[in-house]
Amino acid sequence: MLIASTSEVYGDPAEHPQRESYWGHVNPIGPRACYDEGKRCAETLATSYARQYGVEVRIARIFNTYGPRMHENDGRVVSNFVVQALAGQPLTVFGDGSRPVPSATCPISSRDFCG
Repeated sequence: MLIASTSEVYGDPAEHPQRESYWGHVNPIGPRACYDEGKRCAETLATSYARQYGVEVRIARIFNTYGPRMHENDGRVVSNFVVQALAGQPLTVFGDGSRPVPSATCPISSRDFCG
């Protein structure tokens, strides 16, 4: 069973990048709480089901996606890259390259999902 989750399970994380063992920093009554908690609940139900019935479950926490309803100026890295690429501009990359990026080798952050 594959559960498509999201980085929103981490809430407003206190560490960057988030390790798989990080439980998050979530406001359960904030304006986006229904989405965050819904994803956390789905992960909890899936792992509980796996323990109860011996079913193999994988959780894919998808980060930095791009879709048709995303606004050009939302400030996320993927939308910035797409807008700059379509305009023929150089892609803006912040940082000096020293920060480890787990998604550089695997586009999905998920325990045991990528091998």
